[in-house]
Amino acid sequence: MTTPATIIGAGLGGLTLARVLHLNGVPATVYELDPSAEARTQGGQLDIHEHTGQAALEAAGLTAQFRALIHEGAEATRVLSPRGALLFEEPDDGTGGRPEVLRGDLRWLLLDSLPEGTVQWDRKLTSVTALGEGRHELNFADGSTVTTGLLVGADGAWSKVRPLLSDAAPVYAGATFVETYLYDVDERHQATAAAVGAGVMYALTPGKGITAHREAGGVIHTYVELARSEEWFAAIDFADPAAATARIAAEFEGWAAELLALITDGERPPVARMIHALPDDHHWRRVPGVTLIGDAAHLMPPSGEGANLAMLDGAELAQAIAANPGDIEAALAGFEEKMFARSSAEAADAHAIQELCLGERAPYAFIEFIGGHGLDWVPAWGQAVSDHRGEDDEPDFDDVTVRMTVPASIGGSHVRVELSNRYADGPVRIGRAAIGVGDRFVEATFNGQSTIEIPAGESRWTDPIELTVRHADDVLVDIYLPEPTPYATAAGFRFDRSLPGDFAGARPFPVEGSALKPGIALRPASHEPDGADWSLPAGGPFLCTVEVAGAEPRAVIVAFGASSTAMGWPQYAAGLLPDGSRIAIVNRGIPGNRVHLDAPAKTPSWGLAGLTRFDDDVLGTAGATHLVIAYNSNDWGLPGRVTSIEEMPTLGQLIDGYQQLIRRAEAAGITVALATITPLGPELRGDEAREELRQGLNEWIRSSDHTCVDFDAAIRSQTDPTRLHSEYAAPDDTHPSINGSKRLAQTMIDALAQLLP
Repeated sequence: MTTPATIIGAGLGGLTLARVLHLNGVPATVYELDPSAEARTQGGQLDIHEHTGQAALEAAGLTAQFRALIHEGAEATRVLSPRGALLFEEPDDGTGGRPEVLRGDLRWLLLDSLPEGTVQWDRKLTSVTALGEGRHELNFADGSTVTTGLLVGADGAWSKVRPLLSDAAPVYAGATFVETYLYDVDERHQATAAAVGAGVMYALTPGKGITAHREAGGVIHTYVELARSEEWFAAIDFADPAAATARIAAEFEGWAAELLALITDGERPPVARMIHALPDDHHWRRVPGVTLIGDAAHLMPPSGEGANLAMLDGAELAQAIAANPGDIEAALAGFEEKMFARSSAEAADAHAIQELCLGERAPYAFIEFIGGHGLDWVPAWGQAVSDHRGEDDEPDFDDVTVRMTVPASIGGSHVRVELSNRYADGPVRIGRAAIGVGDRFVEATFNGQSTIEIPAGESRWTDPIELTVRHADDVLVDIYLPEPTPYATAAGFRFDRSLPGDFAGARPFPVEGSALKPGIALRPASHEPDGADWSLPAGGPFLCTVEVAGAEPRAVIVAFGASSTAMGWPQYAAGLLPDGSRIAIVNRGIPGNRVHLDAPAKTPSWGLAGLTRFDDDVLGTAGATHLVIAYNSNDWGLPGRVTSIEEMPTLGQLIDGYQQLIRRAEAAGITVALATITPLGPELRGDEAREELRQGLNEWIRSSDHTCVDFDAAIRSQTDPTRLHSEYAAPDDTHPSINGSKRLAQTMIDALAQLLP
């Protein structure tokens, strides 16, 4: 004999549970606090997924009736920029597998499928008392009580049943959705209706967005999404609809009028839906006679899965109970084990989707997620920026355009760039930007805007630009800095400053100190001095990464190290690759950098320790497949000269640092190669202890199980192995010259035969 079920909550999960139990001959009663089925609206459209919600409806025997409720065409998807420009569109061709229905219609379908009296309305649960042996007494607001041997909490986020099983309580998930409606949109709001289209429209930027659904009957149901604190929303008086609307709309100043109308022209008072979540891995020990389904069990940010999972929970719990009529505990235990695994994975995905929609790469991360453009981004060029505050490398900027000319190691059909303000004390405003290849320049935008303010400590990507880039093409990145801007976050050594003014995309480019005269060629930043001179690769302020799409890389190689790496061998190696090699090489070297220790306070540009910056500069490089660790002797060359002698490492400590980098790379699936350390500078050659450290580390590198790129053998003197060969030495006799960097590049190319067999 199966124990009758007592279900708290007449939402989609609880009703699905009751329906599937009914089909299997198991009695169930649903207690709902609403006074009637018509007491309140049930929200907007739901996309019902094939393997969750649709599977539950199949178990409930309601598939045919469900099909009759589908809003045809509503699976169409559009993504717009804040200015209303179309970024992505996918029509509803009937193959999406996620048909849309109104939540209220679906609820009525389930209600009508149940025997009369199954749902008890106006029964607000106030408390539950455990009686022992799996039995519980339920106390209702009307003074009535019910005793049950099988209790299911389907009562949502603020479940009264959950405390019987778990101490977990929902916490604010960092965002709130403000709900609005427009009616008769094709007649009264034509521009907005056209912008939204036939299905769902997303307009997203970091920290805020608008998601609008076209519903049956000429209705647009909108959620205005804001990543703001609870305190921020608490300061808004939603009891004053006009004031609340104005405050929310102010966050979208400058957006297209047809999008702003979704907020300002709402025909119901705006309602704030604060997003809460339970822990992703929320679970509990088995408590006899009681369990949870839906939001009561696994509350998560909106991802399109909430209602689907609740319905699937209800169907699977009912099936488990029906399959174990004499052993309720076995039924509950088996159901919970399966649900815990599923809900944990879905909750993690829900948080990831919230980041795609409102994180710093919105909307393009979201477009990539839903398949827009098919753009898979590959780094074509990159540098490791560091902190130049307090150093005198370059004067600050003010009403000036900076042009950076960088070579692409791999080609593609689209391009975008990352600008970083990681180390500034305040925000940096980019007045305008342009990206060029060959004779073509295209103005760059940031979420549809030509101007952007990058907060301190953050970076921003330009919007994708359809611009053909080939292997070894120079990519020109122009940024106009209209206000006093410190030279703070930077790398590279060669870039051009303009005369005062906005010259983004200008041909010719008026280099500072030059004059614009017909027929006079201006010096490009890519001009290269004699091969015996310093190797000074391109780069510049704020520019962190250039990515291309439309490529299918064979490998993405990250060069990670100090000055010899930063000064250019990765750039030259990329240039030596044959066309069609499909190998991207990204330079993440920083002059003066050390593996174990951060830069000295007086020279912050030498960067954070390699072990510290590894996640950002290596794991943060999109699609990285290979890592070349190519450090210099800074770890043991600087102590006693620039830093305290107490910082002098042992050989064991040096090897341990390399091993930590290797382990972290390999844990991420990245293949590692190690480069030997080239000779010390003239002032250190007589220090036998330091030379012994270099030789000891090189011996360990050469004997390791990893591919060795023998930079030491490539450019050292054949007669005195403690010094650089004169043909490859820069004027300081410490760093490689241009010829030396090219020699290292060829050595790297030769090593690729082992790295990429």
